[in-house]
Amino acid sequence: MGFANDIEPIIVRVEKIIGLSFKIFIVTAIIVIIAGIYVANLIYGNNSLHRLEYLQQEKATIKKNIAKLEQDNARLHKQYLEWEDAQK
Repeated sequence: MGFANDIEPIIVRVEKIIGLSFKIFIVTAIIVIIAGIYVANLIYGNNSLHRLEYLQQEKATIKKNIAKLEQDNARLHKQYLEWEDAQK
């Protein structure tokens, strides 16, 4: 009980400074810290960063495929028009 008696005046002073019960302050601080860690993990976590990089690579690949398909389409359309002209 010696430690509890020694720390009690410190707790009373802290309660006067923060204007809240020490227990409420500690619980609120822990909740805020946990919520902050959770939100930071959602935004900056490894899973999110890896997913973003994957999607950026996928976007670049799809853009390359679109450009190639547009070229193929133009070439085939030209061949089709030439074939149609040859049939007349």
